Amino acid sequence: MVSKAKSIKGSSASIEYIQNDKALGDALELDRNGIISHEPNEIMKEFRLLQEANAKCDKNTISMVISPSDEKKFTIPELREIGVRHLKELGLDKNQYLMTLHQSTGKNHIHIIANRIDEKGKAVKDNFISLRSQAVSEKIAKEYGLSTAKDMKKVNEIALQPTKDEIKKAHVFSVQNSRNFDHYKDLMHSKGIEIKPTINKSGELQGFRLLHKQSGINFKASEIGKNFGVKDLIHNQIKLPTLSPPLQQIAIKVSKMIVREASRGMGMGF
Repeated sequence: MVSKAKSIKGSSASIEYIQNDKALGDALELDRNGIISHEPNEIMKEFRLLQEANAKCDKNTISMVISPSDEKKFTIPELREIGVRHLKELGLDKNQYLMTLHQSTGKNHIHIIANRIDEKGKAVKDNFISLRSQAVSEKIAKEYGLSTAKDMKKVNEIALQPTKDEIKKAHVFSVQNSRNFDHYKDLMHSKGIEIKPTINKSGELQGFRLLHKQSGINFKASEIGKNFGVKDLIHNQIKLPTLSPPLQQIAIKVSKMIVREASRGMGMGF
């Protein structure tokens, strides 16, 4: 079970988003508290009535997504209880909130929009709120005998280890047989590993990512091993590239695009 929570500047758009379950149309409403309206604009107006009492709090709304484990098929009452428990642990169960269930992706997940400002105009603390929310998920998962996010991380690490070992082996070979960075890249490419460099504003190699072409998995150099990457190349006296000034800005833009696309490919839906 995984959950994420964050403070946002509330809007009717955020309400509309959790009420819409894409291909299925209207999301299933699981629970609500302190609100009577159903239209996003009207619900937000009800939130604003309390939020006006605390004008200093800019991020006055809490957005939460809870993804229950696929190991168990939860009933609607169980899903509602999971959402309520998260709210209670975060001190939000007495505040205004709307809770919906999205089912169109094939993996049920709970969305919650909660007013951070209570009836007395006091803002619920949001420090480390995402970590606190995940701690609740870990606790609930253990009660149901399900895998926690930490358990799944360990499973993923074990599953990825053979791929990382393959990259390490290719790296050792390439370093031992390279004269410069371009030669290193070519040798890694021959081993099925594509190097995607990151260039800093000075036109110097700052780091790189490694794309394992067979699996399509994209790693940061640091994810492969300690001191893996540029430091290891320097240690092995591999000559690093330094771009001429006219090429620096082009290289920086290309580098940013690569990192942005890699992040999109590895990101989790939220």
